[in-house]
Amino acid sequence: MSVTFCPDQPAGGPVELGASIECSAYPSTDRRCFADYDAATAGLADHYRYCTDPDCGEHAYRPFVVVHYSTDTEPSLNVSRRHAMLLLRALGLVAELGADDVDEPAPAAPPPEQDTPLFGDLDAEQMLGRVELALALAPADAGVPARYLNTAGTQYDCGRSAGYLQDRLTVLREVALFARDQTRDVVWH
Repeated sequence: MSVTFCPDQPAGGPVELGASIECSAYPSTDRRCFADYDAATAGLADHYRYCTDPDCGEHAYRPFVVVHYSTDTEPSLNVSRRHAMLLLRALGLVAELGADDVDEPAPAAPPPEQDTPLFGDLDAEQMLGRVELALALAPADAGVPARYLNTAGTQYDCGRSAGYLQDRLTVLREVALFARDQTRDVVWH
C-alpha cells in the first residue's frame, strides 16, 4: 500500500483531454491521438499498421487505451505507508512515536470504522506553512539502514536513505504551492 499527496480534484472534476494507444514498442511507433476513449478503442483495430514492433500483441503485451486528463501533469507525491507516517509526523498531523516504536513493523490497516491519518485533506496554505516549518525545524534525516527482519532472510526492510525526509518535504512543498495557486486543498489517500 502507498499514500499519495496531491491537489484536490478541480471543481467539476478533471477534464478528459483525449486518448492514445500504448503498447510494448519502445519508442512507440503508433503516436496517434484520439478525441476520446471510444475513438481510441476503435483505433486499436488498425494499430498494427502503425506499430512495427515484432513483440506487439504477443503474449501479455497487447496494446491498450490510455485516457489523458487535465490533472495528469499535476505534481504529486507517492510514498509507502511507513514513509507517509514519517511525513505526517514531521508535519505535526499525527503524534510522535516513542523511542521504542522506531523498530516496530508497519502498523496493520485499521478497522474500517476507525479513523486513520493516512487519509485526509488540508487547506493548501496550511499545508505549505506546515511543510515550511518542518523543513526549517526538522534535523537532517540520517536515514535508516537496510536490514533483514528474520533469520531466514525472507523478509527485508529496505530502510530509508539519508536526507529522505527533506527530499520528500521539498516535493510536498511543490504540491502545496500548486494547490494554493489553483485554490484547491491538498489531499492524501
